[in-house]
Amino acid sequence: MAPALEDKDNMTLLRKCLYIALAALFAASCGGASPIASKPTADPLAGTYVTKGGGGALDAVKALTSGFSAVHPTVIWQGFDDVGSDAGVSLTVSGTVDLGFISRDLKAPEKGTVETVAIGASGTGVGVNATNPVKALTKDQVAKIFTGQITDWKDVGGTPGKIRVLLREPESSTRSAFESYFFGSTKPAYAKDAVEVFQIDETLKAIGSFKDAIGMMTMNAKAFSTVDVGLLTIDNIAATRETLANGTYPIRRPLYFVYHPEPAKVKPTIKAFIDFVKGAEGQKILAGL
Repeated sequence: MAPALEDKDNMTLLRKCLYIALAALFAASCGGASPIASKPTADPLAGTYVTKGGGGALDAVKALTSGFSAVHPTVIWQGFDDVGSDAGVSLTVSGTVDLGFISRDLKAPEKGTVETVAIGASGTGVGVNATNPVKALTKDQVAKIFTGQITDWKDVGGTPGKIRVLLREPESSTRSAFESYFFGSTKPAYAKDAVEVFQIDETLKAIGSFKDAIGMMTMNAKAFSTVDVGLLTIDNIAATRETLANGTYPIRRPLYFVYHPEPAKVKPTIKAFIDFVKGAEGQKILAGL
């Protein structure tokens, strides 16, 4: 072989050896991994899921779904609409939502149509404008105000002014709990000029806007944090997070998630979420509310 050709072959061989050495060095620096990065394993629970129901449960619902999504970031929750507990059950039965929530016990016709998971308790409070000097009423005084037997704040120790009564809609768990406590089994005849409002947000806005207003309302985070609305003490028991949690506040309502009773109609992610709620992490979240 001619010297020039031999030198050329030697150079080619040297380049090949160099390439092999560099490839080996690259592989070693990557821990032996393939140059093509493998895709991360997809979470089988990933997806978007809808939950709706009674507003009294929203604090617990949001805390629990957030905790679950922290473990499963590709699980997205939508809805969180306060459509009422009745709708929370019916939408779950029809499959319109993946998961419902309610702020009361199941009614007799609803039993067997859904499964429930307890998620704490809420309460029904009596709210007034924060500027109102009246901070406490008796059970009897509240009943007489809402039925129009007491119509002026001066008659219960307040500043003279016509009392403006606000009611929640008839299907509301807030209203049913209010009626059960203040009127028992008797269906009340409310004041003729009482105004019906829907949802906690509307109630808070109305009470905050009218200094002489009084209304039945859900005791949730928004109610406790709204500075222009105050919750009345009833029969010497303050309406606070503490009295609600320890059971001394009298107008308490249980909270539940509801889901379809047929396992085949419950999505795997919802099953996993229910297990999460029942488990140590879910119970820890509820204990912190």
